[in-house]
Order: sequence, then C-alpha cells, then structure tokens
Amino acid sequence: MLATNATTTPARVHSGPAQPVDAGRFLSVEALTRWQQALDDRGLRATGSTAHADYIGDLARRLSAVGVPDVALEAVPMRRWSARHWGLRLESTDTAVAVVSPVAYSGRTDADGVTGPLSSEPRAGSIGVVNVAPPAFTAGDFDALDYGSSAPATTEPVYAPDQRYERVWLAHDFMRTELARFKAAGAAGLIMVIDLPEEELGGGYLLYDGVHRAIPALFVGRESGSLLREAAFWGREATLTLVADVAQVDTHNIVGIIPGASDELVVLQSHTDGSNGLEDNGCEAILAMAHHLAGLPRQELPRSVLVLLSTGHFATAQAWGLEAFLERHRGDMVPRIAAALCLEHLGALVSPPGHSDHVPGVTYEFGACFATPHPAVVGSMRAALIRAQVTEPRVLRPFVPHPSGTSPDGTTWPGDGGPFWHTAGLPAANFITGPGYLLNVEPVMDRIDVAALRRQAIAFTEAVLELAAVPWQELRGEAPRAPGSPCEGV
Repeated sequence: MLATNATTTPARVHSGPAQPVDAGRFLSVEALTRWQQALDDRGLRATGSTAHADYIGDLARRLSAVGVPDVALEAVPMRRWSARHWGLRLESTDTAVAVVSPVAYSGRTDADGVTGPLSSEPRAGSIGVVNVAPPAFTAGDFDALDYGSSAPATTEPVYAPDQRYERVWLAHDFMRTELARFKAAGAAGLIMVIDLPEEELGGGYLLYDGVHRAIPALFVGRESGSLLREAAFWGREATLTLVADVAQVDTHNIVGIIPGASDELVVLQSHTDGSNGLEDNGCEAILAMAHHLAGLPRQELPRSVLVLLSTGHFATAQAWGLEAFLERHRGDMVPRIAAALCLEHLGALVSPPGHSDHVPGVTYEFGACFATPHPAVVGSMRAALIRAQVTEPRVLRPFVPHPSGTSPDGTTWPGDGGPFWHTAGLPAANFITGPGYLLNVEPVMDRIDVAALRRQAIAFTEAVLELAAVPWQELRGEAPRAPGSPCEGV
C-alpha cells in the first residue's frame, strides 16, 4: 500500500534561481517545435533497431552542433528481439482477431503459428487469455509521497486528491507474472487483454523489460478480449502467429561534457529509445539546455555538465544503458558527480476527451519529480517546477523497493534515472509524466505543448546552474534519510 504520512524534511525553496536564464536567448518555440515534430515522425525506436540507431547518430551530431565538445558513443551489447509479423485467428470461424501489438521479447513462432484451445487458466498446449486491468491509484496516493507540503498549484483547476490514476504501465508486474505462469504450465502462447478500447492503445509497445521469455504473446484491446473470452468459454481453438528475429547487436550511449569552472560534474540524462514523440522527448529538451549551457562563460558554470543520453530503456526493467555507464565509469566520472537530473516526457497534455484517463478542465498531464532526500536537490526541483508553471510542484521520495542492496535507503522510483540512486547512491532527481498514450506507437504531436516543454527546459537549466553551485559536502556527504516509511512497490 502507498504510505499516507506527509512528514516533512527541510528543503530550500527559492523565490528565484541562483542564476536566472534569459528566456530571450534560449532556443525558440519554433526551433523546438521542428525538433519535436521530427522526433514524432520517427515513430517507434525499439532498442537496438535501425530506427533507434539512426536517432542516436542524429542526436550525437546535433549535440556537437550545439557546442558540446568531444561527444562520444559508448557501445552497450544486447540480444535484440524484433517482431516481423503477427496475427491471431479463431479456428472455428476462421475469423481474424484485431491485435494491438506483440508483447516485445515474449517469444516467436514460425510462419504457421501455434494452435491450441483458448484457456483462461494455464494449461499445456493452450493459448492463454488473461485480462490486464491497470491498478487504481489516485493523485492523493502520490501526493502523500511528497517531501513536504507543495507550494501553491501551478495550474487551475488541479488534480483533486481523489482523481483516479490508472495507466497500462502500472500493470507491468502483473503482466510479467502472467507470462511466467503460462510459460511454466507449457502453454503454447498467451493473449493479454488490456481493459481499454483498442483506439486508446494505438499499437502500443506495452511491456518493455527486454526479458526473452520463450512464450509468444500478443496484446489485444477490450473489444477483441470480449470475443476471445466467449470463445474460451466454449473451448474453441485459436492460432497465434508471432514471427520475430533475435540478434546480438551493439547499441550506444551518447556522452559529452560541457566544461565548467571545475572537473566536478552535474549530469543531464534521458533515454533515446521510445515509442513516439513524447517517449522520450527529454533528449530534445536536453539539447536545448546544452545549447544554452555551452554558450556560458566557463566561470559562470561552477561545475562541468555531463550530458548522458542513454540506451536500454525499451529493452529492460533496469535502465541498463545507464547501468552500463555507471559500471564503465565507476572509477573516473562517477566519483566526480555531484548530482544528476533525468528528464522524461515533457510538455505532456492530458488525453483527448473520450479517453478513459481524460481529466475534464485540466490542461497538463499529471507529473512529478522524484528526488533523493538531499535538501538541496528537493529545493531546487520544487523551485524549478514552480517556475515552469506546467505540472503541480510535486517532489516525491523514492518508494519502490529495490533488491540491488546498493540503494542507500533500499528504494528507487519508476523512471529511467533510478540507477543514479539505487546503484550509485548519487544525489539525483527524475522529472516524469506517464499519460495513457505514453506507450502508443502513433503520432502524438497534438498532445505535446512545446511552449510548456520550453518553460520546463528553462526552469531545469536554472536548476542545473543552482546544483552546480551547491557545496560538495551538501550533496556528496553522508546521505540523509527522509523521515517516514517508504511505501511498497507497485
């Protein structure tokens, strides 16, 4: 259960940044719109795919062009799974069933597929049918994780505490459990029914932990699910086809350093793989931030800024692109890091009317900044969110139990930047939103407010400058512990 205590910890909240950014000299909305549209046009960038590699190469060139010196690509090996063809057919009526998408890395069949009786329970040789209902949380559940009472809301109206928060990605643990259950029973395949209309799922890349499970599986929406459950009741057979390739490849992290007045580092990080123009546009915002920071006189940047655009998010549950960086550089760069900031899914608008997660009268998607219990980090993030005037200024404690044994307080958070804390014990923050359309493989440009994205990028640039000036001991001294108990994982 989510904790509900609202115990506070001291945090500096500033009326303004230590070094304000001149918005007139920051990259324009028009330029950011061109960048954002180009990203959305790329569509799915599955980890290690050609589309992903093309985007990595483009980002590296652009990062150099905005003034970041010595941009480098660092290889990360992976065993990539790529679907080529999939389908589902009811044998008794020879009816093709509408499929949302394959379950990535689930398994594969030959061109003829696998045939078996539909079953809601794991049975050898069967085609399983399971219903996936996203767990129900509320805005209040997350607000209870805040380090302290939030400053006045930045948008009106706001998310009421009882506003339901249901997202497909919150059901990932359930999906993994069902895949394991049916695989262990010897099922020939599995169909996971997402309890949402198919039009809301947009061909989604709905499970992305990159585990090769050797049980071919597909996602369908509510409408197909109803048809399949009735067919299962009558013991009918179905044929599931999922033709996929598996290959050993290298994917790459992008690393560049903007020199400052010292060799100590503040990290700006996001991931390069994703499903659409929102997941993940953090890299586009970071390019704009890097453009501004690289143009500052060196003495105005108290610490150097490490730009890290990592791979591996869409093929792992553990952000192994970032993990690979932390392992590779644990003896050189990591000891120099004062703090890190991960940015994900900026400028997100609420889902359009008619969608199950639409919030009437609210403009921007529910968002939050997870942060480690360092007052300087909490304070700088709170102030940045207030200045950005997009989401409410939630700064939340890590709450997901992490089994690594390295996390200073045993927890992490649901974002790509989690390893900064749970693997390396570094002061860190991770801004993130998770709208219902986040994992859809479809254009989402109409659901991104680029002007809002720009405000967020400016505010987080100011936060970087602020963190660059915080004394080392406040950040890398003995890690403080946040009062109160972390809540259990989702």
